[in-house]
Amino acid sequence: MSGKTFISDSVFVDIAREAMRKVEEVYKQERKGGLAGFTRMFVDRFAPQITVKKTDPTEFEETTGSVAFEVKVSVVYGVKIPEVAEKARDIIISEVETLTGYSVEKVDLVVERVIKPEELHEEKNEQSPEE
Repeated sequence: MSGKTFISDSVFVDIAREAMRKVEEVYKQERKGGLAGFTRMFVDRFAPQITVKKTDPTEFEETTGSVAFEVKVSVVYGVKIPEVAEKARDIIISEVETLTGYSVEKVDLVVERVIKPEELHEEKNEQSPEE
């Protein structure tokens, strides 16, 4: 059977977002002293913003397409940003290439915000009556 498979940009965004959930320094910081574990609302509030640029193979090419990402994140104060960036890149590249067959050209990571420990406590305190 012949034909090409094309994958929507939104699928790549979803895969990258799921991959980022595995980068605990972006969503939660496992530390002693009350910083462990974010609530769902907190995670959604500081969720990474992901944009994708995709190149599908042309009709006559036998190769797969390629994709590039820009990921805007917030990190918890105290993490080593270069290490977090490398970890995020590795996870996104691995998951996207494994699940789609597309090659990842690059993953640009933009750290837009550092979340301070006080903000973690404020967020938890605001939500504690509902829990």
